[in-house]
Amino acid sequence: MKKLLPILLLATLVSILTASCGEDRSGEQPFPPTVQTLSAVAEGPRATLAGLVTASPNSSLKACGFKYGNDTLRAEIRAAEPLPSFTAETDSLGAGRYFAVAYAQNGMGTSYGDTLYFTVDDVANE
Repeated sequence: MKKLLPILLLATLVSILTASCGEDRSGEQPFPPTVQTLSAVAEGPRATLAGLVTASPNSSLKACGFKYGNDTLRAEIRAAEPLPSFTAETDSLGAGRYFAVAYAQNGMGTSYGDTLYFTVDDVANE
């Protein structure tokens, strides 16, 4: 009985703590977020990039942003806040074809969306 008492006390404590904080999610496993690259729209020498986090199971978002570039440029920009729907604007870009990939990070890892391509026109000739 002496060995059983600490186990019963622990089980009772877990039951009380679980009941007092609402829904019991202890059996659920956290995963990295699921993210989508929604759009990449060139406006003059800059592009506005949009992404969406569709899930971040049992782990809060820590960062959201984009990786973008072309054959010679590799850059990264973070969204102002790690929100499910996020946007960011690139630095000034030269004329050419670029890629953009959204990313999101939570306590379990970083995930990436699909790659989108966009073109920046030669704004000097307009």
